[in-house]
Amino acid sequence: MSKVEVVDSVSVDGPKLVEMTPETELELRLEEPALKIVPLVTYEKMRAIYKVKRAAAAAVVAQPGQGAVLRVEDTDGNPLSGARVVAFTNFRTRAGDDGSTDANGEIRLRIAPGVTLERIYVYGPACHWGRFERNFTLAAGAIVQLETIDLSNQLLALRRFRDVLPATAGDGVVVGIVDTGIDPNHALLPNISGGANMVLEETKDDPGETTDWGPAAVEGEHGTHVAGIVGARPTVDIDLAGVAPGVTLRSYRVFPHNGGDATNYDIMNAIDRAVQDGCNIINLSLGGGEEDEAIRAAIGSALDSGVLVIAAAGNDGRKPVSYPAALPFCIAVTAMGWTNSFPAASSEAGDVARPYGGENTFVGAFSNFGPQIDLTGPGVGVVSTLPGGTFGAMSGTSMASPALAGYAAYLLGQDATILGLNGAEKSTALRDKLFGSATPLGFGRDFEGFGLPG
Repeated sequence: MSKVEVVDSVSVDGPKLVEMTPETELELRLEEPALKIVPLVTYEKMRAIYKVKRAAAAAVVAQPGQGAVLRVEDTDGNPLSGARVVAFTNFRTRAGDDGSTDANGEIRLRIAPGVTLERIYVYGPACHWGRFERNFTLAAGAIVQLETIDLSNQLLALRRFRDVLPATAGDGVVVGIVDTGIDPNHALLPNISGGANMVLEETKDDPGETTDWGPAAVEGEHGTHVAGIVGARPTVDIDLAGVAPGVTLRSYRVFPHNGGDATNYDIMNAIDRAVQDGCNIINLSLGGGEEDEAIRAAIGSALDSGVLVIAAAGNDGRKPVSYPAALPFCIAVTAMGWTNSFPAASSEAGDVARPYGGENTFVGAFSNFGPQIDLTGPGVGVVSTLPGGTFGAMSGTSMASPALAGYAAYLLGQDATILGLNGAEKSTALRDKLFGSATPLGFGRDFEGFGLPG
């Protein structure tokens, strides 16, 4: 048989990452039919943010340096840098242009001045809501103003948990965040006990890099936001709390510094490490398109060890549930929202869609659905922690999943009987208790499963 090179191993007797030719793979499959050979595939973060897929039609494209300039500012007229602008000349085909504002709060789009956009989404930088408008004309001096997030607003999505749960919710429970890394110095996240960098490409030549479990250099804010949803602790200066402030958090970074996607090998390795480190619950705010035997085995092993795994259903816009959430033993979570939890003209307004429930509820337009759905959670305009000691709003099933991971931590922390169990009996008992805590909102089984816990 041709050479098979072992690149890495989860454990001595565990799964291995190997390199081999297609011919060698075929030989191996024929000689060892019981051996599971799984391709290396990638998963992406489950934050809902629209993206331009193609350039605007030639009729509205500007010459270099002559495109329309848009200014983004706060309500006092101060420029806002870092606002993400997504401008669609044709929303159906996702044609248009996008980019981020500079230090002057400006962005020059590759669209001619005077063009009327079908839709424009402006995703707010830290501490600000975004903006959504239809039929927006890129006139000379066009300005978009963003509202500041008011943390005292009692209608913010996570306040609905905070106002009924104790400040110690989740005490004694450890939640593993498999994501882009968590800011270790955030004042609202003093309950991070450590973690590991699981990105093999960054650690294989330098084992010391395994301690780099902080935010990825590119698009690294996702994990810190997810962590804050689970267990942020308010301070005198920032009155913002997660669902279960009493939890202990651990960070397992699987997304690389270069902003790329996470591999199934790194995710599998992270799940195994989280179990070894004593995590009771693992949150996976990530997903991919096809069933993956490697991730299936890792999650199955975690459940057999008594660890509950909760995952985002995906943000493909009413498409089938993504993996790993679609696995039968993984808790799949859709994203719902309250229309009164964010400003009427914010970017979140563009995510309001049927089906509607009572008390201003709806299912986020981006959320996937299907018979695999177990629960729904707050995932539209969720305000949580961001790297650098600040906070901001994000949407996605990525936000709904950790909200329920936090609620599961609360349930586990106040149930000595379940805490005393072991193995699959423990994870099954916690799963059943979480399901039993849910109330249907009227969306229908494929959109909400058992409903919203709480």
